[in-house]
Amino acid sequence: MKLNLIPQPQFVQRNGHRLASDFSNVDVVIHTPVADNRLYMLGQCIFGQVTPFIQGSDVYALHTVGLPLNLEMLNRIKGKQDGYVLIINEGSLEIYALTASGLFYGMKTIEQLLHNYNGHLPALTIVDWADLQLRSDYLDLRTVYPTFEHMLEYIAELASYKINTLVVEYEDKLPFRKLSFLRHSELVFSDEHHKQLLQTAHEHFVQIIPKQQSFGHLEYILKHPQFIDLRETPSNVGELCPHRSGSFEMMEGILEEIAELHPHSEYLHLGCDEVWSLGTCEDCLASGLSRELSFVRFVNRLIDKACSLGKKPMIWHDMLAHAAEDEIAQLDKRVIVVVWIYGGYRMKADAKDIIRKLRSAGVAVIGASAVRCWDDQGDQNYPVIQNRIKNVLDWVELAQSEQLSGIINTNWSAPFSLGSPYGLFETSRYPAFFAADCNWNVHADSSDFLKRFLLQYHGVSTEGEEASEQFDYVATDYYQLIPRLLPDIQHNLHTAELIAAMIQFELPAKRRFPLHTFLFRGEMSEVTEEVVTTLKHKYELAYGDLRIARTSMFQILSKLLTPTMVELFMNSRFYLFDLYEAKLQSMLEKHEQNDKEAGE
Repeated sequence: MKLNLIPQPQFVQRNGHRLASDFSNVDVVIHTPVADNRLYMLGQCIFGQVTPFIQGSDVYALHTVGLPLNLEMLNRIKGKQDGYVLIINEGSLEIYALTASGLFYGMKTIEQLLHNYNGHLPALTIVDWADLQLRSDYLDLRTVYPTFEHMLEYIAELASYKINTLVVEYEDKLPFRKLSFLRHSELVFSDEHHKQLLQTAHEHFVQIIPKQQSFGHLEYILKHPQFIDLRETPSNVGELCPHRSGSFEMMEGILEEIAELHPHSEYLHLGCDEVWSLGTCEDCLASGLSRELSFVRFVNRLIDKACSLGKKPMIWHDMLAHAAEDEIAQLDKRVIVVVWIYGGYRMKADAKDIIRKLRSAGVAVIGASAVRCWDDQGDQNYPVIQNRIKNVLDWVELAQSEQLSGIINTNWSAPFSLGSPYGLFETSRYPAFFAADCNWNVHADSSDFLKRFLLQYHGVSTEGEEASEQFDYVATDYYQLIPRLLPDIQHNLHTAELIAAMIQFELPAKRRFPLHTFLFRGEMSEVTEEVVTTLKHKYELAYGDLRIARTSMFQILSKLLTPTMVELFMNSRFYLFDLYEAKLQSMLEKHEQNDKEAGE
């Protein structure tokens, strides 16, 4: 049978067709080998009285008071990642797991079921586990990102969808200590906030992987006067020369700070992607090394440093894509290479090529999809969903065929740190949780994900004959449906209001013959009456709607962002339209002046 859960469980069996009792106030016992306050805290949030019981065996269990343990159930999840067995009958509830995370995820399933069945639970047995060991979301703090309070809410929310890892690209928002001049003057985390972020992740079984760019994308570091000379070329403001004296020493100090600020993080992502200018400066040319070998030798020094700090280093794959076998053979085998390919007709073929090339050299590999990326639209207001759904599914297929242990589902906030921001983080929860569904259960039925998401995330039921007729849509229809569903949305209303405001903006800005696409006619030497009249008419229609959309956008952004980020985002969307308006006014004034002079 299928349940409206995200992620979809691996195995479900009904234990009768009636709802079992109301379990929201039931008393339970939690068995653990060692004390784990995270399980106790979650139990208190769901049930009535919770009694912890510490026992010596490696068993994690939860059951209603008075029920004996049935340890035979553990055989059903042996060798499974984050596995649990959940049994619900009339008046009784049991969860069994071999790990703390398994018991935690079993309780999160109970939480979703209680939400779906209004405090009751269906009588059933669920045997569930994760197909992928590492299931990662991504938080990009380079441009526009959530308020700190919302950030903590999102981290907690990841656990509900059984996401167990979060890659955080802090850039200058990290509270550097020794290198405090790298801190953003206004937006940097305080020491206390950063500790709170890490603690919230720990409480929800989410491991933070700090992402520290170490080769390219270093604009926020290489802008400082003491580091400008370390650029590969003066015009490539974010790319480091690996042969320049001081380059490694600079990164060495930064990596030490990153490790110190993340004492419990197993991994450290070193970035190292898109160093486009590498090999072009005099120092690189004088080295006599190929571009790829210069890359490998510098990265090996970074890898060694990360390992010395007790971290497992990761890097992106792209700078190795054209490396020869003998060059890849020199890469330090302690690294994990993350292969990211976000689309294109050769996506799977190219991914397989580089995965197999790296593995042949003895290098560990995981994959990376994108729930939001460039997609040829730098000003996208929400993910280009048809591309993102396909990319997630392609990587799930690759995870199976290439036996990958994990996928990082990247979520970029902008094409690069100085670029125009994409839509707000809130708008990407739909593809992010689609990825969570597929990463947990690679055989999950994506055809009904939209229905499951609307229920879980927005509280909109699509059950019943009338609703079924109204919701005959596919997964990629989500964003266009939201304005219509807005009156029925019960949960995460701000996200829905934000998407609706973005679509309200797009109608006059992009879809209904926007003024700027034919404004050029006003620049032509002979401006005739019909051109001027048309421009005036289109201006009144389009800019009237844009002004309304501007107000709606500002109102919802003010609920989700700091004032500084509201200003940044609003300017990113309306700056060009303001220029077009000023240009049109100038044209019309010139035309009126010409008419006046002709009349005289």
